[in-house]
Amino acid sequence: MGPQRLLRFLLPAAAFLALLFLSSLRLPEVQLSACVRGGRPCSWFGDRGETPPPRGDGKPSRLSRTSDSPLLLPRPGTPPPFRAPRCPGKGFQVSHLLEAFRACVNPNGEILLREYLLGWKELIKLMDSLGAAFGLIARETQMKMAIMQGHRLGPHGPHYRSLQAMVAFELQHGLVAFRELPPGQPLSGCRTLLRLHRALKWLELFLDKLGHSQPDADPSQMCAEAYQEALAPYHSWWVRQAAQLAFLALPSRQELYRIVCTDEEQEARAVLGATVSTIGRVYNITQQVYTAHSLLELP
Repeated sequence: MGPQRLLRFLLPAAAFLALLFLSSLRLPEVQLSACVRGGRPCSWFGDRGETPPPRGDGKPSRLSRTSDSPLLLPRPGTPPPFRAPRCPGKGFQVSHLLEAFRACVNPNGEILLREYLLGWKELIKLMDSLGAAFGLIARETQMKMAIMQGHRLGPHGPHYRSLQAMVAFELQHGLVAFRELPPGQPLSGCRTLLRLHRALKWLELFLDKLGHSQPDADPSQMCAEAYQEALAPYHSWWVRQAAQLAFLALPSRQELYRIVCTDEEQEARAVLGATVSTIGRVYNITQQVYTAHSLLELP
């Protein structure tokens, strides 16, 4: 192996090892000082220091109805939503992911940020299931979620009830700098959510490719292709190289099916199709809002 070829291999490998090292560090948790009651951190991410009300079986509810979260009622003649299988004892539950992202779009087409962040909480569990190489990506996502949660629970919280309200508020008050963020100014919700929005597209594309692929297709290749399309243009060279190597550690196709709580090919395609459709709807609405206000290329 010549020196130049060896160098081309060692640089990505070094980036990958750095990614693994950083993902093993203890980074700040999602909980914020704003989310404190009685001097103690909130016990449930996504609410104002409260435990979600119990369900009829005495277990905590995954998604409680709140005054800012209208209950979505199916239209007459609309088939019931797809019911994903449940996996007792597992951290990631695709059924919880679907519940959260379905609930985050209200009848007026608004994206409710509380439920949006709950959906992302489930996606982080999914990324954790994909292996240690995705640890840094998951924790970086948690940091962005913490920023959004801080806005929701802060003094301007009512303006961060929905995506649309947030965009209107930040644009009206000059909180979105289109070239660079002024020093000393809090991180804007529009900028922060844009990063989550791009990552959501990556996961949507990957799950869509997995659900429509042939049994002998390579999940690592599909994940890499989705990354190149959705996220690579916004990442540095080092991050791109580390990501490409991280994808090589993806579980096998059958292991990925088990992560979404199924072993059968047909059932797996149905689960993945419902997941892609649900998060795709949220992504498309968000994309329309950002496009309408020329926010897609925020630095």
